[in-house]
Amino acid sequence: MPHVILDNCIGCTLCAVKCPTEAIAGEKKAIFHIDPALCIDCGVCGIHCPVEAIINSEGETVKKIKPLQIPKAKVDPDTCTACEFCVDVCPFDCISMQPRSDHPEFFKIAVVDEKKCVSCKLCETVCIKGSITVDRPAELMSFQPNR
Repeated sequence: MPHVILDNCIGCTLCAVKCPTEAIAGEKKAIFHIDPALCIDCGVCGIHCPVEAIINSEGETVKKIKPLQIPKAKVDPDTCTACEFCVDVCPFDCISMQPRSDHPEFFKIAVVDEKKCVSCKLCETVCIKGSITVDRPAELMSFQPNR
């Protein structure tokens, strides 16, 4: 079951702006709706919702996280092989390949622009080396990447 927006939605548009799959739509200052066919249960909408108007697939209200406390994707430089899967999947173009500081002439590494990252975990899900993690507590989301 996908996330659901409750009647206390104020139509601020933040959930729609932050949704990595564009599953949320609506009119400003009206109740928004989530398309269940597009929702991946990542919980991004809920952690950004200022009025906690979103419930997860288990029927629990997703708790808002203060913007500066929202965890961002982190890359482990010891295991990243610059495969670019994370770059390809990121809907906000917040991951790029940059030269490594230890071997800039040969190797690259994934680098996350934290200002653009919404904590959706799509990059973590596709990283075949387990090099990218988003340290968001499990109770804040129902979507858990398969490992």
